[in-house]
Amino acid sequence: MRPILFNKNETAFDTYGLGELNVTKGTVTRERNGNYTLYAEIPVNDPATASLEKEMKLKADAGLRTKNQTFEISRIVKDSSNIVKIYGQHISHKLEYMGLVNGRPFSGSAFTALAIWHNATIGDLRFDVWSDIQTTGKGVFDISKMENARQALGGVEGSILDIYGGEYEFDNMTVRLHKQLGRTAPTVLEYGRNILSAELDETIESAYTSVLPFATYTPDKPEGDTSDSQPDPVTVTLPENYVDSKYKALYAHRRIKVVDFSSEFKSDSKSKDIPTPDKLRKIANDYMERNEIGKPKINIKIEYADLARTLDYADNGWIEEVELCDIVPVYYPQIGLTDETLKVTTITYDFVNERNESVEYGDIGTNVRATMQSGLAGRVDDIAKAQQDFENSLPDYLLNAQGNKVWYNRPDNKEHKIGDIWFEKNGIYDRMYVWNGSQWEKRIDTEDVDKIKKEVDKQLEQAKQSTAIEIEKANAKAQEALIKAGTIPDTATLSDQIKTLILNSPDLSRKVTETFNNADNGDTIYSKVYSKVAKAFANKTDFESLDNVQTSMGRDLIGLSKKIETQTVEFNKLTESNKLYERILGTSETGAPDKLSRLVMSSQIFQTEVGKYVTDDNNLIVNSMTMSTNTLVGNNNPNASVSVSDGVFTIKAQGLTSYNWTGFTLPIYVKKVYHGETYTLGFKYRIREYPDVSFAFNIKNHGQNKTLTWANIGENRPPLDEWQEFQKTFTMTEDFAFGEDKNYPFYIFLAKNGWVEFKEPILVRGSNTGPYKPSQFDDVFADNNAVRTQMTQLAGSWAVKNLNSNGDVLNSINVLADGTNRIDGRLTHITGQTKIDNAVIKDGMIANLNADKITGGTIDASQVNVINVNAGNVLAGTLTGMTVRGGRIEGLNGKMYIDLQNSQYNVLNNEATIRRIDDTNSSQFIKLTKSGFIAEQFRDSNAALMVLGTNHNKDPKEVERHDNETFAGIRLWSGKGNGAEESLTEFIGDRVLIYNNGRYRSPWNFHGNTNDGNAYLIPMNQNGVKHYIGRGDFFLEGIYSRKFYMSGGIDIGDYIWDLLTCFGEMAKNNMLGNAKTHITGVLRKRGYRI
Repeated sequence: MRPILFNKNETAFDTYGLGELNVTKGTVTRERNGNYTLYAEIPVNDPATASLEKEMKLKADAGLRTKNQTFEISRIVKDSSNIVKIYGQHISHKLEYMGLVNGRPFSGSAFTALAIWHNATIGDLRFDVWSDIQTTGKGVFDISKMENARQALGGVEGSILDIYGGEYEFDNMTVRLHKQLGRTAPTVLEYGRNILSAELDETIESAYTSVLPFATYTPDKPEGDTSDSQPDPVTVTLPENYVDSKYKALYAHRRIKVVDFSSEFKSDSKSKDIPTPDKLRKIANDYMERNEIGKPKINIKIEYADLARTLDYADNGWIEEVELCDIVPVYYPQIGLTDETLKVTTITYDFVNERNESVEYGDIGTNVRATMQSGLAGRVDDIAKAQQDFENSLPDYLLNAQGNKVWYNRPDNKEHKIGDIWFEKNGIYDRMYVWNGSQWEKRIDTEDVDKIKKEVDKQLEQAKQSTAIEIEKANAKAQEALIKAGTIPDTATLSDQIKTLILNSPDLSRKVTETFNNADNGDTIYSKVYSKVAKAFANKTDFESLDNVQTSMGRDLIGLSKKIETQTVEFNKLTESNKLYERILGTSETGAPDKLSRLVMSSQIFQTEVGKYVTDDNNLIVNSMTMSTNTLVGNNNPNASVSVSDGVFTIKAQGLTSYNWTGFTLPIYVKKVYHGETYTLGFKYRIREYPDVSFAFNIKNHGQNKTLTWANIGENRPPLDEWQEFQKTFTMTEDFAFGEDKNYPFYIFLAKNGWVEFKEPILVRGSNTGPYKPSQFDDVFADNNAVRTQMTQLAGSWAVKNLNSNGDVLNSINVLADGTNRIDGRLTHITGQTKIDNAVIKDGMIANLNADKITGGTIDASQVNVINVNAGNVLAGTLTGMTVRGGRIEGLNGKMYIDLQNSQYNVLNNEATIRRIDDTNSSQFIKLTKSGFIAEQFRDSNAALMVLGTNHNKDPKEVERHDNETFAGIRLWSGKGNGAEESLTEFIGDRVLIYNNGRYRSPWNFHGNTNDGNAYLIPMNQNGVKHYIGRGDFFLEGIYSRKFYMSGGIDIGDYIWDLLTCFGEMAKNNMLGNAKTHITGVLRKRGYRI
């Protein structure tokens, strides 16, 4: 999903805003109870860059299950990289710039505390709140500790998170505090399955083993002292100076942290708390326990393949989805990482490709207090206990994507499924077992792998030493041979001689054959070529003459030695070149002509080699004058058209509301261009209507979606209806292959609306195209698609073949010596009367078949088109791929029939069910049956019942049950009795939501599966929607209720009773005047005695 851009003052977000932002990269990073940020990149020449401003809003997805979130742009970076970088924060970070009413107390449940926080915030925005944490607590919002509204939620001592614990979910303008935000994910991150890379980072930097506590206080004046002077401050420390943490044994030396605990002791004169060593020691120990002083910091970062986005998991991708605060087992024994209790503490989501980019984990026990919670805790023990209970409730195994159990403790003795996995810890090693149906079979043991690795390393080292010795011997022999051979002619000249010898012979096939006929037994073409080359080597006399010349010119043996070393390098290069020719030509008489033919005719090889020798004025865009060879892009949109006529391409698009990229592609003759080469592209264009976005081109490898170069065209808005020249020069920074794709490399297009014309494209090597001219390769390009015919006659056999440009056989006729004949081809047309005595036809389509008898076999209607069948009775078998028209389809037992003419599905018994039972976790069914119905006025044992539902219990006897706790769906009853008729509709489910799917989506949630055993009707308050019962013009006649609660959980009845007691007290004290009689009567009516 691309993000949608809105103005900075937007609050409704119910429109498409300013449109989608054309981002090339976009991620959202969320931390558990912490930061929530966005990062995006767009091209610097994108039209939207001109309108980007700080504080503008973006709507983007933030996770696989976290959609349509609001972000505010906080930073925009433009630099020389041609990329605009956008940084944003989630709208919830606006709480950092909102204040809080000082001294506001709160108590009760977490929801009550959040409601009081909601009413105490100071600022322009209002956030809704929710929590499912029922434990009670109390505190005060103190602005000396909580500098803004977000810190009151968490991050400092006395915050809501500090007191109640939990995990925050920031959903646009709603703040939710969950007991547990994530789920125990039904997947596993596993080495060899989905982990791409893993990093386990353990550090003791900034870690301490001990605390040296102190506290300073000012003692009171001695009794009777009336002077103005104050006593000197007193600092209290421990006699032993410091206390050690329980992790001290992990370190070689103490690492002492000095901490001032003065603020922990009251200093007012009325209730002064004097520090003592015992008090100080207890506070220091509590501090170390809460903050886990001394525990090494562990951070785990994993990049993995998000299988939820792959086709293999299209139907059950939710199993593989990982979200923030999920608990996910991780198995990567190679780095010692095997843990089933890792909680996702940071997650980065790629909203462009809709997948998780990376996740970071931490241990459950060490992450109760995360980024937002860094101060001293008031209810640490309660939170830790709740966390331990949660850990104890984790299952012994998890299910992987195939439905198998993955055990991390010793499996029980119950029934196992083939393919179940058990990971066993064995000291520093790990073992993996798989259940094979009868026993646990060991598949991996890292101890065995470690032994094998050591043995392989040992053998590799021995082989390395042996190889080094042999290479040294070979080098010595090569050096000796070089000295004996003398000098070598220029390598470039020698290569040209070889190419001329091989490629320019007037009768190549004959010469190659003769060469082989004259060869010694076993000699290769390489040997023959090398013998020709050897004749050009300098002899001993020439070498001595050269030495004499060098001596006469004052050169010494050092210069000669250097030259010989250089020649050695050139000789090695030449040897490699000769081997390359051997690989191209082959080493046998029969193979060489065919390989040479492929070398010359193959467009892949030949065009690549030609590309290296293209001159500066060769136009590499073939058929550029007519542009008849092309592919059209975006032409199927009714508001766009692409056409070519008389060498002019026209692209026209009008009325488009989104990007269509309307255009065409043209072929480039060469298949590859090389590093360091310079090219220039030129063409003419004419604008008939200015584009509303952009008119551009690119040269790219479509298969890899990799662009070589691109540019916008006509950005200076030239005059309409006038031809303009365009040129661009670029130098290759790497080798670039264009690849094979249905679209050609050169692509020119309109991004959206506009009307342009294009002609005379030219691409040349060099820095200037010169005047336009067609490509010299047009004819060769056409010939590459030519077909040649080859006839071969051997002893006892004869063959005719059609070959394409690569030498592949298109069709052939073979008459063989053994009496068999073979016809190969995509289409064989036999005319006239043809008689086949005895034939096996594997596949065929017969327009008219006259057969007295068809015996046995299967008729597959997907391959045979049967127009009319007159059958009195089809007794058995399978009809596959047929279309049945008219009539009716009946069951053998008469319990149902389908009337095709009248569009009726008729069931004549009490067992009608449409159901689906497969590898999903629940069955799905529609059941039509007769059932007993207890109505308000009668009982009907013959009532009609229709069930639409699903059931978690997939036992064959249970899949259609609708009266157990695993069923969810709708029951429709209809019956009559005692002269009355009645119907009943039941909605069954843990939660029943009623809402619309429009922009005002905000469900009513009938929640009946709660931990406290109560049922709730909950307005979800999403998208800014307010929920009402009744309306200004439609009223409820009455509501029967035991209690009514206001915001904050306060009972209205208590309010009213308090009011009555006030009036009662006024009546007792004769403060009501003339109204006393009336008010007293009302009070007595409501049970208040005066």
